[in-house]
Amino acid sequence: MAKYKATSNVVFLIDGHEQNYDKDVEYDMNVKSADELNAKGELSHPELSPFFERVDKEEKQAKADK
Repeated sequence: MAKYKATSNVVFLIDGHEQNYDKDVEYDMNVKSADELNAKGELSHPELSPFFERVDKEEKQAKADK
């Protein structure tokens, strides 16, 4: 699991169910799932891609720099 921030308001259809994500909200997601959703989003709306940006790498780097 990793932390991702949604870059825009987006709705994905996953297994027949709508899944909503709100802009600038952090979500704990499986890395593979986030990559798959970003790939789907790039196909349908490349101008908004990527939909999810990983944020926990930045936090770890900031801690390591201290």
